[in-house]
Amino acid sequence: MLPQLFSSRVVRFGVYEVDLRTKELRKNGVLLRLQGQPFQILAVLLERSGEMVTREELRQTLWPADTFVDFDNSVNGAINRLREVLGDSAENPRFIQTLPRRGYRFIAPVESTPSNVTSPVAETVLPVQERDAPGARPRRPLAKGLLLAAGISLGSVLLFVGLYQWKFTVRHQPISTPIRSIAVIPLTNLTGDPSQEFFSDGMTDALITNLAQIHALRVISRTSTMRYKGTHKPLQQIGRELNVDAVVEGTVFLSGERVRINVQLLETSSDRHLWARSYERNLKDVLALQDEVAESIAREIQVKVTAQENALLTTSQPVNKDAYLDYLQGRALWSKRTEVATQKSIEYFESALLKEPQFAPALSGISDAYSLLGFYGAMPPQDAYTRAEIAANSALRIDSNLAEAHVSLGDVSLWSDWNWAAAEAEFKEGIELNPNYETGYRKYSNLLAARRRNDEALALARRALELDPRSPTMATHLAWMLFLSGQPDAAIEQLRNTIDLDPYYARAHRDLAIVLAHQGNVAESLRESRRAIELSEASPLTLEALGYAYARAGQKGQLDGVLRQLDQQRAHRYVSPFYQAVLYAASGRKDRAFDWLERAYRERSPQLAWLQVYPPLDELRSDPRFGELVQRVERSGREQ
Repeated sequence: MLPQLFSSRVVRFGVYEVDLRTKELRKNGVLLRLQGQPFQILAVLLERSGEMVTREELRQTLWPADTFVDFDNSVNGAINRLREVLGDSAENPRFIQTLPRRGYRFIAPVESTPSNVTSPVAETVLPVQERDAPGARPRRPLAKGLLLAAGISLGSVLLFVGLYQWKFTVRHQPISTPIRSIAVIPLTNLTGDPSQEFFSDGMTDALITNLAQIHALRVISRTSTMRYKGTHKPLQQIGRELNVDAVVEGTVFLSGERVRINVQLLETSSDRHLWARSYERNLKDVLALQDEVAESIAREIQVKVTAQENALLTTSQPVNKDAYLDYLQGRALWSKRTEVATQKSIEYFESALLKEPQFAPALSGISDAYSLLGFYGAMPPQDAYTRAEIAANSALRIDSNLAEAHVSLGDVSLWSDWNWAAAEAEFKEGIELNPNYETGYRKYSNLLAARRRNDEALALARRALELDPRSPTMATHLAWMLFLSGQPDAAIEQLRNTIDLDPYYARAHRDLAIVLAHQGNVAESLRESRRAIELSEASPLTLEALGYAYARAGQKGQLDGVLRQLDQQRAHRYVSPFYQAVLYAASGRKDRAFDWLERAYRERSPQLAWLQVYPPLDELRSDPRFGELVQRVERSGREQ
């Protein structure tokens, strides 16, 4: 829990800004990756700025007594991660002072204001190469630096220009090789207001989504391209890392009722500037603006666009500007994939619908949010998936071409209804409408794995990773598909590679713990499961991994402690009975395992879709009760 003193405030120190409400850390307006225990420690230190916070106080606040972690390693790791992000050091601290064997003190001056008050952001001129790595390409918005050097406000110039509606196109350069793959680097927010980042990120997402509808073009997903936000890597390096022929980059400026977007196309093999164009519209026409930008890029790279795809790119209607801004806020929160942010995203989607009742993307957003909450057990699955189904169907009644809504319906059919045929039909429809929708491939592969169609499941999981190559989520998912298909050694290798990509991705550590325990490597499994808890929370998902490792190690006392934690959590949140069933099965208590599986069936726990292929349940498969349960799940799905 975050400190109460700052619960509704923005806290600033040096060039850093912390929003305790949204749990975000920014540096000069650029969002930094800090979450879990390191962020919580920062919040505690900021609350007690100038005072010593003892290690015992940190333990009591962040690691309750009934949580199974190695505290010393946990707090040291979290402090090291925090210092790494802040560019601080223990030897010469600017922010966090270590008081040996006692605790820590935040030593920099701290300023706090209500979170709804935005302080002006001073614009500064930096030498062009000041932060660029050797060999990096020069920064392109040089005009900004010249204007600032002359004492002229960039915002004033753009606002003046924004009074006129115009388009500008530079003469394009010939394309040396065909462009069949593309990445949209996050568009830069030129307003000077960090609170408007959600709008520039939303415009980036929309451009990716529109381009993704073109079958002949491979478009890299948002998750991978967002890793390049605020960086200045050489273009050829980006091309190699994402395996693309070209990138799109640009800027967004929002002022009142007007939105302006500047985009340029760059060839990764040669670092050549191929094409650039500027667009400006009234905010209510922003959807048509996004369509026009995507259509122009497709035309410029001479990629084949079918009649159906062209229709999808030219049918957007005007939208209420406030509804659209609410929708973008909702998507930004949903993309965090945390329970708190997902719950908050629903509020924004519902606010958008109050202003624009026929806004299908907002309904699709609600469906996606409830699907996520249902699978992770943030709420009872029948309640969550019912709401997801209603929202998705409502979205499709307005716009039958929304790929995301079809995929959400497939999720409902898979996890809640266990209706394999209906799920497959919806997944296929979503992918047909958006052949670059990596989430569609990922979710479809879940179904194929559940049906033991392993080769197909792995092919789709690899396709999802190809579309989102820098995503730890997609990399972890491929490993999970390998595990479910009976290739645990390959899964372990893939998960270790994923952790090399992102050492702070808790789900990769959790999944690795499960696979290692199944293979009998309980010592490493315990380390990985504890690491997953340190990086996130002691959620039912991570506690399953910890308990499974204890069960495989024969440590009954520690396993029973985990089972008690799950029971305690059930008093204030939904906990899938499936997790207890797995732990009792792994410890040889079959009768208790079947009791919990029966409860999971009554509650329609989504994990039962994997009943036939989940390796931790192997100890139960020879029991006649297991085969009878499988038949009931199959019959239940056919009756939907």
